[in-house]
Amino acid sequence: MEELSRQPNLLRAIAKDLWRNKQHVLLLLLVVVSAFCVVWTTHHTRMFVEQRESLMMSRDDLNVEWRHLLIEQNALAEHSRVESIAKKRLGMHRPKIEEQVVIKN
Repeated sequence: MEELSRQPNLLRAIAKDLWRNKQHVLLLLLVVVSAFCVVWTTHHTRMFVEQRESLMMSRDDLNVEWRHLLIEQNALAEHSRVESIAKKRLGMHRPKIEEQVVIKN
């Protein structure tokens, strides 16, 4: 039993050693915190790059759709098409000279 009481307390010895080397312990903690910050920043950077790529692909898809809609609009607004629809569906015709009325101010 006397042997156990003579042995130094291991936790007390570690605490004393750490207290004597406060600067080294502080530097170790700062290095560990810095490493975690690097990992966290790298993770978020990769997520943002992936999100950016996804948004750029969506933008490209929308640009293609926009070009197709412009082509469709130009085809539907073509003068000859509008004129033929006006004649067939609405029964419209170009007025004769006798039917025209000129208004002067």
